[in-house]
Amino acid sequence: MQGRPFANTSFPTTVGCGALLIWSLYALLVSEILVNLPIFETAFLVFSISFVAMAIRLTLKKQWSLVKQPFIIWLIGIIGVCGSDLAYVSAVKYAPPAHVDFIDYLWPFLVIVFTSFLPKEHFTLQHVIGGGLGLLGVFLLLTGGNGFIGFQGYYLQGYLYALAAAIIWSSYTVFSRWYQNVPVEMVGMYCGVGALLTFGCHCHYETFVLPSPIEALLIVILGLSSGLAYLFWTYGSQKGNVKLLGVLAYFTPVCSMGLLVFFEKEPMSIALMLACVVFVSGVVVGSLDWKRVRSAFA
Repeated sequence: MQGRPFANTSFPTTVGCGALLIWSLYALLVSEILVNLPIFETAFLVFSISFVAMAIRLTLKKQWSLVKQPFIIWLIGIIGVCGSDLAYVSAVKYAPPAHVDFIDYLWPFLVIVFTSFLPKEHFTLQHVIGGGLGLLGVFLLLTGGNGFIGFQGYYLQGYLYALAAAIIWSSYTVFSRWYQNVPVEMVGMYCGVGALLTFGCHCHYETFVLPSPIEALLIVILGLSSGLAYLFWTYGSQKGNVKLLGVLAYFTPVCSMGLLVFFEKEPMSIALMLACVVFVSGVVVGSLDWKRVRSAFA
């Protein structure tokens, strides 16, 4: 089932960027929904909508045979898609969404590290510097620019959930690159299993809260856009330039941060601006073709 690198990766890479644009809205939507709704109920509703949308697609195209995949594909897909989403939602419940977003977006650096172990891939100093700047941006935001004494320990549980989400998602992204022949429609099936699992957890650990009309609308938007983003990302990471996508993903928390500040979910601060600048610097360092830059000035 192992694929081979594709010669033309421009279109798949562009599709993958579409997922990044959708995910820039994720923190804002999740933080608004979780004001009143419990974690497992939120995850169940979002997963259910993503599954239903994909089930309709498969039914209309009569392509249900695509879901006949080996057990390992199902297992890693469910852990990757549903596990990372659940960890992210849990993180937003216990820590500021801006902090969660920056920690979660350590995954692009982890993707670069993990993909270096794939055939015909290699790890460069350029990637190390780009990833290091990403880490520095997270440090600046979490400490408020005050060093280790500025670290807010009472958000630690949320931070750990966000880190878990980053590790799980980066691993799944590399898995998608390794198994390029897995249909992107499987993402909806992973969400279907995730819906069943989170429904069971909701019934056991939580009390149902009836969503308000606004919350219900946000859940529908989140479920549909989340499913679409997973399709875009799976396609892009399978057939596009996965390292470039990983570096460009640093733009997502910056866009997300702007939305959180605009909607007063996160106060504007010097530490926040510095963190965003460092993230963008990581993008520049990690994504530019330095050989062409040098030749242009030669």
